[in-house]
Amino acid sequence: MTSIIYKTPLADRYSTFEIPKKSGGTRTIKAPNDKLKKLQRHLAHLLYNCLAEIEDELSIASVSYGFRQNGSIIANAKNHKRRRYVLNIDIENFFPSFHFGRVRGFFLKNKFFALEDEVATTIAQIACDGEALPQGSPCSPVISELIANILDLRLLRLAKEHGVRYSRYADDLTFSTNSKKFPDAIASEGALGNWTLGNELVEEIDDAWFTINHAKTRMHCRGNRQLVTGLVVNEKANIKSEYYRNARAMCDSLFTQGRYYKSKTSPEDADAVPQPIWTSNLNPLEGILSHIYDVTQSEERRPVPEQRNAPRAIRALYRRFLFYKKCVALTAPLIITEGKTDPIYLREAIRHRNVFQPVLGSMGDEAFEFAVNFFNYEGSSHELMDLGGGSGDLRSIPLDYRRNLAPAKEKKRKPMIHTPMSYPVILVLDNDDGLSAVTGTIKKNFGVQIDKTTTDDFYQVIQNLYVVKVPETTSDAQIESLFPDSVQSIKLNGKAFSTKDKIDPEKEYSKAIFAKSVVRPNADKIDFSGFDPLLHRIVAAIDHYDANGPKAFS
Repeated sequence: MTSIIYKTPLADRYSTFEIPKKSGGTRTIKAPNDKLKKLQRHLAHLLYNCLAEIEDELSIASVSYGFRQNGSIIANAKNHKRRRYVLNIDIENFFPSFHFGRVRGFFLKNKFFALEDEVATTIAQIACDGEALPQGSPCSPVISELIANILDLRLLRLAKEHGVRYSRYADDLTFSTNSKKFPDAIASEGALGNWTLGNELVEEIDDAWFTINHAKTRMHCRGNRQLVTGLVVNEKANIKSEYYRNARAMCDSLFTQGRYYKSKTSPEDADAVPQPIWTSNLNPLEGILSHIYDVTQSEERRPVPEQRNAPRAIRALYRRFLFYKKCVALTAPLIITEGKTDPIYLREAIRHRNVFQPVLGSMGDEAFEFAVNFFNYEGSSHELMDLGGGSGDLRSIPLDYRRNLAPAKEKKRKPMIHTPMSYPVILVLDNDDGLSAVTGTIKKNFGVQIDKTTTDDFYQVIQNLYVVKVPETTSDAQIESLFPDSVQSIKLNGKAFSTKDKIDPEKEYSKAIFAKSVVRPNADKIDFSGFDPLLHRIVAAIDHYDANGPKAFS
């Protein structure tokens, strides 16, 4: 720690760069070097524990929603739904206001810390860039929250005194009420309809050593659109209608042209009109769709089956985007398995069976690098695509191909472009009774016959979609049957491995435990040669697509 703080020059502790603000202009980010970042993370972890104890004692944990594990702009906005008045106030230069002396002084004088001079100074040296808390440091958020608690206490007391609801998200303060008249102590309306902040409110903010950005002060009255941290709160927490329309337009362009317009503001001029640029980068658009979905989903009260059967517009749009990202605009062949455990088996088999390298992967300079991707069942993507982890759910994939890539005459919306489909999507299915749920859908929609008795290496269903079955070693072959009997018979704590969906936890352990506690830690000692026929089929499907390309709709 001493070398990081006292021997590393300030210029070498941070990398500085600019990012655009939504409102125009740029924000300066200072990213600490790896050693300093690690130290700041340790400090942040400790201080977050302190923050939780302090807020519990002060009973103000529900007031602030920024930089918290369970906090969000959505949770903040929901405090102010269906209110007669909503007042928004912005704190000017929030992070820069926490200068070195203020940080050091807080840890010296605050009753919950009251640290020795040397300790408080060391914390300030770790946290500050020489001048103030930098945006980009892992401990800047928690220290800003600790110091802003003083402000929260003052404003919460003022709000309760006048029957007003108060919350804060970082530098955004919000007051709301259903009273017929907004309290003059907080804000009052002038003769021309202009609102002026009340003296009591201004004094409380000034006394807490914060400065109001009056240019961003807004009063939203019922009958007009009311916003809190960018969300509409008139009836429920929702996104702006124009924000959704813009996202939908970007998606339409992406789906039909392979690119979309993304607004870009000139960093040199904060007042510049945003200039659109073409991009095929999916990350910004996915972030927009994820934000819209999270906001609208927070107000969704219907059960999941109903949401799937009658999806709202954003769910349908987001799902279509995920299909485009995962099945159309591929950067490598994609393998979709029946659940979370199968990729663990296949990765280890590919890693240990060099006969299938480098087609499926190879050893890089430092680690093994796979030449194929596996569908990730973590996060919300699988739920949105109706993939819960089971053979029956995989029928949603061919149905998405029908919905999104069918000729225009069959669908009202335009079909997605086909040119980015450089790689195949391969469904790997167990050759058991669950097979028919997927293959029945495929036969009905595409006329491709697949059942437990067929023995082809692969089946090209449509476009870049393939099916590969676990080899027909038995009439009910699951992927786990490719392991040697000696591996399948390993007992854990006296329990036997079972491939059944429902197990007896007193006597058996599941596929998930088998994958993580048997296969993964013992991979170097396991004979994966039983996977050769399956890996051969996957390679054959990839080679076929490389040679022949997409299969057109009939």
